[in-house]
Amino acid sequence: MISEISSHCPFDIPGLFWREGRFSISQAMTLTTSADPLGRLEITLPDDLMTAVPKRRSEYLAGRLCAALALRAAGQAVHVGRNGRAPVWPAGVAGSISHSDSRAIAVVSLVHRAVGVDCETVMADDLAQKLRGEIIGNAEAQLCPPNLPFASFLTLVFSAKEALFKALYAHSDTVPAFLDIVLTEMAADHLRMELHGEPVQVHHRLTQLECVTLVALGA
Repeated sequence: MISEISSHCPFDIPGLFWREGRFSISQAMTLTTSADPLGRLEITLPDDLMTAVPKRRSEYLAGRLCAALALRAAGQAVHVGRNGRAPVWPAGVAGSISHSDSRAIAVVSLVHRAVGVDCETVMADDLAQKLRGEIIGNAEAQLCPPNLPFASFLTLVFSAKEALFKALYAHSDTVPAFLDIVLTEMAADHLRMELHGEPVQVHHRLTQLECVTLVALGA
């Protein structure tokens, strides 16, 4: 990690244990922190990731370290299992992990039925134009504020739908397609979406360079 692990949650939602930090791509097979008040913690790659590319290894280690620290803060066992690439949380725990190019985030809750977090680096303009039809429909595109670059808008909506996917996956192996989730309203700190007619609120923070989104279901 190239920064201290932060416990500051950018969203005013009770019942969340948040950990995030910055990481760099390296050849490391383990990641250790001694700065946590509850003591030293070490994350080791599973055998099947020992030969993965450095980016995948670094993402895994940084994300699982944040997850272990969030679980520890919640008074839970720090082990997170795996189902493919998806984390498997201890019984009674809702959790989610995300990472972008250099940022790793984990959030844990004991009071929400499901949570989903996603962080993204704002995509380039040409990529946004290439992907727009896969992520949003024409009516959703009309909700882009006039003072917001379209690439930032599309990144934010993509991230919000990813966060919802993660929250839904905790209770179903089947997740909807991007176009099944429809953006209906955009505000300064949240988005409103609909999935099969059911409303969902997605909290967000957006800067010129990156965004983070959060879904917390069933408090």
